[in-house]
Amino acid sequence: MLRLLRRPVPITDQTVIAETVGRATVGSDPLAWANPSTGSAGVIEQVRPGTNNPNGCRDFVTSKQSLEGVTRFNGVACPSDGSWKINGSSGLH
Repeated sequence: MLRLLRRPVPITDQTVIAETVGRATVGSDPLAWANPSTGSAGVIEQVRPGTNNPNGCRDFVTSKQSLEGVTRFNGVACPSDGSWKINGSSGLH
């Protein structure tokens, strides 16, 4: 009998960042995040109430350090079905 091994689906950087933003207090000190699935890490430097999005969304600024180097992103994270998701295309994967 042939058994297929299922590998867990890797967690994306977007998911880790969105959940970190969701746990943060608006206006909190910088928060570190890390994704063991991709090896990426960074610091969320700002979490503010969402300016153009209702429903508890939050604007944020984060850095991302990966094999490609260090980059910075602005984004919007919103609550969605019991978790947090990044809205739109932020350039994060």
